[in-house]
Amino acid sequence: MTMTMRLQRLLPIALVLLLAACASEGVRQRTLDSTLYQYAGAVRWGGLDQIWGYVDPKLREEKPLTALEMERLGLFRVTGYQVVSSSETAEGNIVRLAQIGVVNRHTQAERVIGHREEWRWDAEAKRWWLISGVPEIGGGR
Repeated sequence: MTMTMRLQRLLPIALVLLLAACASEGVRQRTLDSTLYQYAGAVRWGGLDQIWGYVDPKLREEKPLTALEMERLGLFRVTGYQVVSSSETAEGNIVRLAQIGVVNRHTQAERVIGHREEWRWDAEAKRWWLISGVPEIGGGR
């Protein structure tokens, strides 16, 4: 078999593999965009239950929220959520720095806190997980 014939046989296989890789990256990016949009809504308008659903299951198991932490988080109302920067790590994780405006329900004192989010792609589940935990709105953690 000549080299040309070998290349003719391998070319379709290489093209299929390349297309599969591109499709996989497309799913990853679309899922990231959707996840980050939904997460921003959960932080801004949802409750702790919605935010907690984005946290990596391993982290939820290792560091469950205590009753005191949940109570403390309930003392605050989110007034704003703005992403300041976003980057990708060498491992392919996404790191975002966000500013979250919060108001204490009792004192009505408003403040802005910084939160570093890190997101990990789970290829098996085809979804992104928050591996940095929930924002430290009420202190603690």
